[in-house]
Amino acid sequence: MAGLSPRAALRLAGLALALLVTVPGILNPLRGGVLDGANLIFHEAGHVLLAWAGETLMLLGGSLMQVAVPLACAAAFLLRGDRYSAGIVGLWLAQSLSGVAAYIRDAPLRQLDLITGDPDTHDWWQLLGGWNPLHNSLGLADPLGRFVTFLAFAAVIVSVLLAVWDDLR
Repeated sequence: MAGLSPRAALRLAGLALALLVTVPGILNPLRGGVLDGANLIFHEAGHVLLAWAGETLMLLGGSLMQVAVPLACAAAFLLRGDRYSAGIVGLWLAQSLSGVAAYIRDAPLRQLDLITGDPDTHDWWQLLGGWNPLHNSLGLADPLGRFVTFLAFAAVIVSVLLAVWDDLR
């Protein structure tokens, strides 16, 4: 870290620690990560907060809220001009997106352990037509999950660039 200011060195160390904490959960979301508990709380809150809006939005609400909370936190830091903090929180967003992607891709199989214990309560199985075999779109689970995984990795790249932006200039 020669040539770096003490502030830049500390920020780089903080970024490295944040990557150490989040990347395992991004690369393998089914093994669990440090932020999974927070993601689960916001996921379940999303169902409750959107219960009034009908079944489809209530089911989507879990995944939407799980992603919206870290996204809103990152946006708040960006609005304050704090790119470093936005980048660190963006890694949380990436881990959350990776978890949602795994949940989507599990829809046809329904093998994840859900807090209800009932595989028929799998949000994405229901959203993609699991209840209605005549209109079954579970074949969309893999491509949709891959797209959300792509978004997770894009979030990692953008987050790291944001976190080091000021120190690179």
